[in-house]
Amino acid sequence: MLKINKHIILFLLFNLVSYSQKKGLVYYGFVDAIGTGNAKGPDSNAYLVFNNEKSYYVTAKDSLEKAENLDKQTIYAKEDDSGGSIHNGMKSSRLGDQVFNDLKTKTIYSSLLHGKQIYIKEQALKISWIISKETKKIGNFTCLKATGLFRGRKYTAWYTPEIAVPYGPWKLNGLPGLILEAYDYNKNVYWYFKSLEYPSKTKESISNIRAVKGSKVNFLSISEFTKFCQEEIQKSYEKMIIISKQHPGVVAVKGNQKDYFIEDFENE
Repeated sequence: MLKINKHIILFLLFNLVSYSQKKGLVYYGFVDAIGTGNAKGPDSNAYLVFNNEKSYYVTAKDSLEKAENLDKQTIYAKEDDSGGSIHNGMKSSRLGDQVFNDLKTKTIYSSLLHGKQIYIKEQALKISWIISKETKKIGNFTCLKATGLFRGRKYTAWYTPEIAVPYGPWKLNGLPGLILEAYDYNKNVYWYFKSLEYPSKTKESISNIRAVKGSKVNFLSISEFTKFCQEEIQKSYEKMIIISKQHPGVVAVKGNQKDYFIEDFENE
């Protein structure tokens, strides 16, 4: 009978656990140019922390922005600690807009501030990426180009196989390497690389998205979130109708979902 040294088994198990818990931390800039395009819009800080099993992304968070900018911001929504502010078109809140991706359960949890903090739970969708041979250097990494359709937008993503994890900013995922840069066709949304720590000693948790302390979180399904988006667009349209009646010459036009949200369910 083959005898296996228990110390060797413990050593192998320790290394296996350590490897699975090896963290990475990547910082991005995020330009929200929804409705204008050409990456001409408010520029926020963002980061993604990850290991081999899950990832956590956040942007538009108070603590990520410069204090002097926050001091000048004006309140546009408040719901306990979930309230936020806006300055020069850049929104910010205590919690930020978040995405938590759990590979084991193939589930994505996310939140965004739109008048109030909205929480969504969904099954991760597989993006059918088309990988080309085109490469470019981003920082110290050689990246490959990939294109794919996701939630009504055509994305270009630059990923590096040198960091072999399937994550990227926001909900973009599924490539054989970490996405360092991504944007849709007209650059209505644009993520660009700032820096990377891998492995990282960060103590940042990757357990789930954050919520207002002591509050009960109600996760919307994708169908419920789609309905919410449609209702918000209708409210904006009705406000425009009122304004148009008060100001002759102003024409009320009902916008499309892509003019308000990153996700465009109308053109999936």
